[in-house]
Amino acid sequence: MSDGEEYEYDYEDGEEYDYGSDNDGEAADDLIEIENAFYEGDDARQENPQRALELFQKVVTLEAEKGPEIKWRFKALEHLVRIHFLLKEFDQMQQRYKELLTHVSSVTRNESSDSVNGILDTVSVSEDLRMVSQMYETTLSALKEEGNERMWFNTYVKLAKVYLQIPDYVKVQTTIDTLHDSCRLANGQDDPSKGNQLLEVYGITIQLCTATNNNILMKEVYPKTIDLNASVEDPRIMGVIREQGGKMYMSMGNWGQAYNEFYEGFRNYQEAGNPNAKVCLKYVVLANMLDLSRINPFAAREAKVFQEEKEIVAMMDLRMAYEGNDLAKFERTLHDKRNRITEDPFVMTYLGPLRQRIRESVLIHLCKPYKKITMGFMAGELSLKTTEVEKLLINLILDRRLNGKINQIEGFLLLDGPQETATSRKHDAMERWSNSLRSLSSFVAARVEC
Repeated sequence: MSDGEEYEYDYEDGEEYDYGSDNDGEAADDLIEIENAFYEGDDARQENPQRALELFQKVVTLEAEKGPEIKWRFKALEHLVRIHFLLKEFDQMQQRYKELLTHVSSVTRNESSDSVNGILDTVSVSEDLRMVSQMYETTLSALKEEGNERMWFNTYVKLAKVYLQIPDYVKVQTTIDTLHDSCRLANGQDDPSKGNQLLEVYGITIQLCTATNNNILMKEVYPKTIDLNASVEDPRIMGVIREQGGKMYMSMGNWGQAYNEFYEGFRNYQEAGNPNAKVCLKYVVLANMLDLSRINPFAAREAKVFQEEKEIVAMMDLRMAYEGNDLAKFERTLHDKRNRITEDPFVMTYLGPLRQRIRESVLIHLCKPYKKITMGFMAGELSLKTTEVEKLLINLILDRRLNGKINQIEGFLLLDGPQETATSRKHDAMERWSNSLRSLSSFVAARVEC
């Protein structure tokens, strides 16, 4: 929630509270005074937050003096917490929050859950992650006595994510252990009836594995999440898990599997309305190019939603340069600061392999018309040293993507037979398509003349 965003309550018509006898006129006057102070504070909180603080504090004081009812006091305390947050008065905010938590047992569970979750969602946007973690820790301390297992679990999950952001990996692991213990049976096995909770636990574990490069644990945990997903469909969680799975396969050099995982992550993010869908789509394109895939990721219906987004347009341009063997355009697109491609540390991790892929593609394209081609010519076209070109050619020959032999002494590549590569097959297919169009055109023209 942004600093200026409104937060609203539903106030029921005719809400009344018993501050003594129904016939007690003084009690009725007190209630009117409390209500008036509350609504006046509600009106003032955007334009005059200091005045709103005074009025909400008046509500708290008056209701505390008049009896055991805490309905207006509870709402006023929530307002006080939020306003102190917006004013960056964090000490006062936490003091008021602790006071509010002492009253959660005096309101309905739905009211307390909505209030606490709303406050935590509000403070979670702060860049002061230590303060945010303290708010979650304060909440958990209060919830221990309430027995609200669902709120306790959800708050612990949020706290784990804050620890990941800080980062404090020791506390993340401790939190994961606590959460996992709550999802086990008496014999120590996972409780199958808690599939959603287990999925949350595994999701955080996978994020920790990615952050700490713990591929051994990642390979152990990841299959469990896929098995759980067969019975528990939660795109909000699976988006995160699939994205991290894609990163795991990328680290292993398994580009094809990484592409599949990133695409599933993108699809789940999109279904859940998570803005990370755009980032995950960038990774889909990255893995797609590294895998030498012919699949156009932008042909999918889900991807077309983002085709006007600047960062996605940049990735489309990058892929078009790759497909067209246009190394110069590839580099221009990559380093154009407006495209923000190089701002993503994950993309930069695989920039080396990506450059190698397009250079290999350009080499294959260069070699197609020739039986013999010099190293110097290829090095000039790629702006590389001849030794670097030789390494690329060796990889292509070993991968059977190029049929030929290198003459290192005389510095040339001797090509053996037709170059049946992915690139050449693409050109051949385009040529056949062009010939078909010409034939169709001639046929139509002949029919018209008749």
